[in-house]
Parts: sequence; C-alpha cells; structure tokens
Amino acid sequence: MSRVGTRNGNPAGTRTGTRFDTLGPTLTVTTEPAAPAAGDTVTTTAVLTNDCPFPLRNTVLHLIDPGATTAARTIPLGYLRRGARITRRWETAMPADVAGEVAFTAHAVFDVDGRSADCARSSKTVTVPYEPNEVRAPFRTFATADDARFGQYGSQLVIWAGGRDLSGGTDEKGVIHLPGSAAESSVVQVKAVSLTGSDNPSAKYGIAVANDLTAPEKGGYAVLTMSLRFGLEFMTDSDGDGKLDTWAGGGGSAHPSWLRLVRSGTTYTAYSTTNLLSWTEVASVTVPSASGALDAGVVAGAVNTNYPGTTVRAVFDRFTVEEA
Repeated sequence: MSRVGTRNGNPAGTRTGTRFDTLGPTLTVTTEPAAPAAGDTVTTTAVLTNDCPFPLRNTVLHLIDPGATTAARTIPLGYLRRGARITRRWETAMPADVAGEVAFTAHAVFDVDGRSADCARSSKTVTVPYEPNEVRAPFRTFATADDARFGQYGSQLVIWAGGRDLSGGTDEKGVIHLPGSAAESSVVQVKAVSLTGSDNPSAKYGIAVANDLTAPEKGGYAVLTMSLRFGLEFMTDSDGDGKLDTWAGGGGSAHPSWLRLVRSGTTYTAYSTTNLLSWTEVASVTVPSASGALDAGVVAGAVNTNYPGTTVRAVFDRFTVEEA
C-alpha cells in the first residue's frame, strides 16, 4: 500500500512540499519565525492528524533539521486511533553558513495492518538569498570576466559572472579552483545545481582543469559544462595555446546535473548523470599539453556576446577531486 500524502497550508513567503491523498493522514510543518534567516533560532512544529479511515499502528515520527541526513528527534507514537492529532515541537538553529532553499522536515512511518506499512512526509522550505562572501582556503578564485564575484556556503560554491564567451578566441569567465589538485590519474566531480540571471541559452557552468587555470596558455586546458538550454559542452585545447578549440556534447539541459571529468595522463573523459545511478559518457579526448598535477575547479560564464551586460549566478555543490 502506498496511498498516503500530506495536506498543508502555505505561509506567505514560503513553500511547503506536499502530496495529497484523500486517505491521509495529514502532516504539516510550520516554523517560528515563519521566514528565518541564517543563524536564527527556530522552533519547528509538526502536526500529525490521523484522518485515515483506519488506525495507524507502530507510528514513529522523525523530525529532521535543514541539511541533515539523520533525524534530530525520533519519537515513537505507537497506536493512533482515527481522528487522533499529535503535535511535536523541536528547536534548532538555522545554519549560519547557508543559502538557497532550506527545509525543515517531518517524516512519519507507520503500519496500516499486519501486512503493509506506509509513510507521510512534509517540509517547510524557506529561501535564504545568496550573497557574495568570497571563498575559504584551500579554494582560490580567478576571473577573466570583469564583473565576477564568488561565494561559499557549506558544501556549495557560487560564481556570479558575465563574460562574452568561453571557447575559441574568447575566454571570459569566473573560476573557483584548487591549484595542483588533479593528479595524473584523477576524478573531478561536481553537482551543477542551478544557473540563473540570464536569458541567454548559451550561458554555462561546470568543471575546468588546466596546468594552470590562471594561465590556460600553459596547457592542459579543458572544461565540461552544462549550458542553460543547449545541453552539455565538453571543450578542450588541442594545441596548448590556451584556446578551447574542440567540442563534444549537445542534447537537452538538466538542472541539477552531476558532471565528472576523469583524467588519465593526457586523456580526459567526460561524463554526466542526473541521478548518480548511471553515468553517460560524453566523449574522451587527448590533450597532449597536460602535464603534472593540474589545477581543477568550477567555472561559469554568461556567454553574453549577444546579450550585452548580462550576468549569471552559478551554484555548485559537493565539488571533489580524488585520485582514480
């Protein structure tokens, strides 16, 4: 049996995740204050109402803080008769180093009868604005777009950038990178979360590697990006002059997407996925000028030649560089 949902109100300025089913039960989550800011102390209230036409057995309520993978509180509720209403509160603090969508979640698990179990889930989601706050060591920043700015929020990296193009003779972008982090055999990976701020379908964000990302003319240069609407782009520098002159990719765009660039000596192989269950190879390319330990990072550009003055905000999560 899988016929349970949630029914919730929507406080102003917030969004509450909801699935609806007439069998219930109803699970709601609210916060005080209603729109907390980073660092605020928050009292969260979960209300579970059994408006099912049957009792709930062995009920357990899990109360989950923003960004957590385990429950802050696990509360056994046991048998809930028809019409029972349970209210539980927990106090937590909004992470000080957070931006974007932040969810306070309640998850109820219960037995329907001796043969089946089910669950209900509800979240109160608030949005904390991203603001440029620079990045912390060991990350460094570099830009060839005049208006680039940067931020770091927990595991997220953020780039605001303009720039006319990111291929051929034009290389204007913002970069957050780890110098010398990509060994001869290495895997560079990131979740490309969102790209906003420009109507230009060619705007892009993704992974960048080079012998020196502050001077791509030193060789080894390649980028793997997801464009706003034109799909994947895997571009490399074939002759070591710092210009991206090979291309592979295409297809539809997906936000978020996971991007992976695998290096084996001078061979780069690009992959992508939307679910982390199976990776699709984009292409495998030899970049003869790659040598030693490469710089690896994330990159974004508005590609605004035909959209003068526009910028993008690129959000990345869980950027990693590991030996293969």
